[in-house]
Amino acid sequence: MSINSTGLILLPGAGEPDYNRGPAIIAAVTITTVLALAIVLLRLWVRVTMVRSVGSDDYVIIGAILLSVVGWLIVIPEVMHGGGRHVAHLDPEEVKIGLKLNFVTQPVYLIATTASKVSIALFLLRIASDKGWKRFLWGLLGFMILYTFVAVLTVFLQCSNLAVLWDSTIVTSCWSPQTLRGLSYANVSLTIITDFILALIPIPMLWNVQINARVKISILGIMSLGLFASAASIIKATTLKDYGKTGDFLWDSTDLTIWITTEVNVGIIAACLPCLKPLFKKILENSSWYTSKDRSTGYAARRNNRSHQMKIIPSGYQHSRNQHSVVSTGPRRSRIQAGDLENNASEEMILPIQTSNHATKITKTTVVTIARADTTEYEKDPPLESGKTIWPGQQVEDRF
Repeated sequence: MSINSTGLILLPGAGEPDYNRGPAIIAAVTITTVLALAIVLLRLWVRVTMVRSVGSDDYVIIGAILLSVVGWLIVIPEVMHGGGRHVAHLDPEEVKIGLKLNFVTQPVYLIATTASKVSIALFLLRIASDKGWKRFLWGLLGFMILYTFVAVLTVFLQCSNLAVLWDSTIVTSCWSPQTLRGLSYANVSLTIITDFILALIPIPMLWNVQINARVKISILGIMSLGLFASAASIIKATTLKDYGKTGDFLWDSTDLTIWITTEVNVGIIAACLPCLKPLFKKILENSSWYTSKDRSTGYAARRNNRSHQMKIIPSGYQHSRNQHSVVSTGPRRSRIQAGDLENNASEEMILPIQTSNHATKITKTTVVTIARADTTEYEKDPPLESGKTIWPGQQVEDRF
């Protein structure tokens, strides 16, 4: 508030035109939330119908998108009660409702932001083959949960009576604006740091994994999309410097609301994209361009010859097509039913081969083409149960 030359107290924004940025808030929040919701639903469809395995990272991302939707449903009535407008042009009762709704969104989006990061960390734990990386990721998980808990506490402990945040007639004690702004900067800084860590940590994790370089680059590229969430966090940080200086909170929070919701939903999308790899692969393989390219280059035939997804033909049986068996000079492996890995699109395809002493080695594989002259129909090997594929020294769940 300010005082004019006649001694009258002016409400915040009294000298400003009655601009309404509410529609911009609703548009930004709606577009990003609906897009994130669609991507999460697509992720769950892939997990349930294609991978047939739902893990802890999936459940956490469900929690994140539910919080984002709750925040969206709170922001809409907040705008209807003055969000994006100057307080001087609003009814006092409308201001109270708008400010109260604005306060409620703060812990919701704080927790949602961290939930998307926790989901990414849990996903990385599933593909981490080294105990050192697993310990680091568990430590990072604990750190993120701890600083989010502290941030939520600051929201609820900033005033002795929280009602003063939406009712200026209440007299109570609160932390200074400088203290609150400093805590906000600290939280944003930690958010940006963890975004960068989660986006870049797959590089050293997968650097020595024995997979095709093109596949490795595509995986790292998808995981690094979390840097877009960091960009939203950085932009959000720039909106904090002037927030609340004049007491015109509903107007001042416009850009902050837009970039908080963008940060949350972009983080959710970035957490989901790596899990859509099986769908992208299936779409690409079924496309006419990909099919014609396979026929012209012979890539499909070479891919089948190199694949680990082969049946072992028992002696005395015949199949109408040539079959392949895999003979390995490394440690003994369990037989893998043809198509199991293709359907599961699991992390087995991106993990290194390990011996009992955890040393990474290269396994030489010989592909033998076998044709039988017998007329008896061959007997199929029984499929492996989900999650029972055994790599030397490690059991891997059907993921990715």
